[in-house]
Amino acid sequence: MCMNLSDDVKFIKGVGPKRASALARLNIRTVEDLITFFPRTYQDRTKVTKISDIVFNNQYCIFGKIKNVFSKNVSKFISLFVVEITDGTGNISAVFYRKVSPYAKFDIFASMRKNFIPEKFVYVYGTLEYKFANRQISVDDYEIVENSSDIPKNFKKIIPIYDLTAGITQKNMLAYTTTVVNAATHLYPDAISNNPKYKTRLMPIRQAIKELHFPTSLENAEQARKSFALQEFLLMQIVLTKARQKNIIKQKTNTYKITREFLTPFKNKLKFEFTKGQKKAINEIFFDMMSSKGMNRMLMGDVGSGKTVVALSAILLAIENGYQAAIIAPTEILAEQHFLTFKNLLDGLNIKIELLTSSNLRTKSKREEILSSVESGAANIVVGTHSVMEERVKFKNLSLVVIDEQHRFGVLQKAALLAKGKVIDILMMTATPIPRGLAMTMYGDISISVIKELPPNRIPIKTFCFSEQQAYTEALEEISRGNQIFIIYPLIDESDKTELKSAVKEAETLAATVFKNNRIALLHGKMAPKEKNEIMQRFKNKEFDILVATTVIEVGIDIPNATMIIIQHADRYGLATLHQLRGRVGRGTKQSYCILVSSAKGQNSAQRLAIMTQTNDGFKIAEEDLKMRGPGDFTGTIQHGFPEFKAGNIVKDVEIIEYTKNVAQDIIKNDPTLSLPENEKIKQLINGKKYSELSKIIQVG
Repeated sequence: MCMNLSDDVKFIKGVGPKRASALARLNIRTVEDLITFFPRTYQDRTKVTKISDIVFNNQYCIFGKIKNVFSKNVSKFISLFVVEITDGTGNISAVFYRKVSPYAKFDIFASMRKNFIPEKFVYVYGTLEYKFANRQISVDDYEIVENSSDIPKNFKKIIPIYDLTAGITQKNMLAYTTTVVNAATHLYPDAISNNPKYKTRLMPIRQAIKELHFPTSLENAEQARKSFALQEFLLMQIVLTKARQKNIIKQKTNTYKITREFLTPFKNKLKFEFTKGQKKAINEIFFDMMSSKGMNRMLMGDVGSGKTVVALSAILLAIENGYQAAIIAPTEILAEQHFLTFKNLLDGLNIKIELLTSSNLRTKSKREEILSSVESGAANIVVGTHSVMEERVKFKNLSLVVIDEQHRFGVLQKAALLAKGKVIDILMMTATPIPRGLAMTMYGDISISVIKELPPNRIPIKTFCFSEQQAYTEALEEISRGNQIFIIYPLIDESDKTELKSAVKEAETLAATVFKNNRIALLHGKMAPKEKNEIMQRFKNKEFDILVATTVIEVGIDIPNATMIIIQHADRYGLATLHQLRGRVGRGTKQSYCILVSSAKGQNSAQRLAIMTQTNDGFKIAEEDLKMRGPGDFTGTIQHGFPEFKAGNIVKDVEIIEYTKNVAQDIIKNDPTLSLPENEKIKQLINGKKYSELSKIIQVG
């Protein structure tokens, strides 16, 4: 069959327009899409297990003779088809579950009765179950043969398992991929196998494609995955390297010198010593700022690790050299928290701080006063939200921008900030630790500072999964000790579409029942900023015992007397959000608690909540979050234009990413235009549609 990589999948044998439409939901539209739609896992059917050896709840491949078949109703809507199998070492039942209408007049198992004939032989792959003290295999796949010596088509081998969508079965996918792998693999561009540098590191790309779909061993499948991943990451790193060449970091005209005019009095005002991690991060940031090139650094630190005072040290270095600095936060409540923190920490140091948010720019007189202060240079520090990026906000001599919770800002927004000065130093902060592979992939040449330890007076938060009743009992005990409580709900108002509890309704209910003798406040995102700030301040002043809220308090809230947070419907949040919410307590010197309330029964939910009870380490949680949700979800949104990796895994392939980064730099150094014969395929691939928009989303340095 003659085929091109760009051909529409509807022309592949057995597909047609209807199934092509279904495949499009899997982002499979062309032959190339299908040939690189690799299996998500494999079933190893190379080993046939004796029935007598089947003991544990696991997946097995068995082979035996059919003894008997029958069907039975398990409930009004579920029926079973049972095949009794023997292999000489024992007997076992293979079962097929089917939904059935009680009004159906036909036998849904008619075709199976024709296939499963006693005395024939059958291969079965499935999962062992124990039902009513009997062993049985819940069947994933089977194949019937006439004689024990017959060679099966889909057994005694490794079978690929693909992601599916409505209208597409594993059988369909197996047929389609078999067709395209046989007919079109030789057309797929191999950009690296002819280069002697890679000979010892991988198998040829076209062989890798075949092994990925139809592996001869699981070891070969993994080697094939790494080989294809190497080409993917190399192409991406070459695009990143070329794009950064066009955007070479300019030489600074501004210079920094440590005068200690503000740094020493600031340090003396602090009631604590910097941790080793904080000191190291400050030294790294100061080194970058005093170098001749613009800083492009990310400060990663767990919740409560003291990133803010590190950032403030950098800001003071800029100010004592006569420059302006800005810190940008994703929400008004966090910007206002930073503003109040800075005012408190810098009190008496003759530093002017302006708060710039959409709320305080509404009045004309206030707006003109703030914008004039920033443009004239009277404002040393500007604390704000996205509003700082607006064209009307002009600085006199901005030299440093700190971006808090950086993953919540788009690249174009960050670029707008850089346009507000000649060569601006950028310090990005995140309490959502980003694994090294993801950081290198998304941010290229960015430098990373990490604060791992917490301040010495911090006591680790204890996390439990409790029922709602038990959680409230614990809360009342905590309040009786003079401490305060957060109770978090996923919704603001009730909804007919979900059974989730809402903050507004539950605040009323709790105030009238469980906590009728306590003082309750409500906080959510629909409130006006002024109202939110007033409630937070009153809560901080201990005027309320309980704050019922939504995830509006996820970041930036610092209430030392709050020692317990109860998170309702905890299964509805990702690990990163749960960890951020947990970080709202444990800010003082008292033992603090996080209680997760959930009625979810799913394995995934249970696994996530178990991780939360087992560790307070944000880096471990980040790794688990990335494994469970993928890098797109982990960073908030999948950036438009960023290529989808078909085989590369940002969590597992850190070494490959590092290797390809170095190789890419070497290639571009020796062949900037990719004109050499060995780089011809690389040039062809990076000029294609897949990588055409990648340079637009690179972090500007």
